[in-house]
Amino acid sequence: MSELILNVLSLRYSSWSMRPWLALTHAGIPFETRTAELPEMQRQTRNDSGQLEAVVTDLGTRRRMGSVTGLFPVLWVDGEPIHEALAICEWVADTHPEAGLWPDHPLARARDRAVCCEMASGFADLRADLSCHLFARVPHMALRPETRRNVERVFEIWETQLDRHGGPFLGGRFGIVDCMYYPVLTRFRSYRVDLPADLERYARTMEDSPAVRALHAEARTAPRIDVYDDYVRGLGGDPDAAL
Repeated sequence: MSELILNVLSLRYSSWSMRPWLALTHAGIPFETRTAELPEMQRQTRNDSGQLEAVVTDLGTRRRMGSVTGLFPVLWVDGEPIHEALAICEWVADTHPEAGLWPDHPLARARDRAVCCEMASGFADLRADLSCHLFARVPHMALRPETRRNVERVFEIWETQLDRHGGPFLGGRFGIVDCMYYPVLTRFRSYRVDLPADLERYARTMEDSPAVRALHAEARTAPRIDVYDDYVRGLGGDPDAAL
């Protein structure tokens, strides 16, 4: 059996780290989680539009941890790194097909991959305005029109996936598409974005799944990063409301 080490940033905040963590956990694969506590994690600055942007620092240290881009997560497989979240999830699906992380039918797999890739490369306004914070709750968050359009597109994807596969998960059974979109659900919870009734049922199904419950338990002991807690407080929120 391969030796697996998943290097992550704090699971309280790192949406990208959550995604392969969920896939590995759901598949029942033994792995070690190592949280990268770097001298400088990330600093955040506001761009010309007033949005928060993360700025990668200490790139040399990050590269020594297997992150060629300076970003996390990184999965080490017998000493060899995989440095991108969706690629890690693909590796899990390829090496453990019994976990059923992709649908069986080729067309269904292609469609699921398409919306996973859309998640990996899109939704910039949602990411910028609704910073990921697993346990935070922010009251009365007013969404910009651009962010609202991102939210509506996520709703459309979820509704389409549930209609195609019949639920209870986005691919019928729990899979990579759920891993990729779960951090978006946490953002909706943190910033009080109301869900349509059918999507609320899906959300509760996800929150009750064993992998998500395990993620929350792991994240409770994950390191804090002040800039993210301070961002929530600056919006009148509580970074520990859902602990």
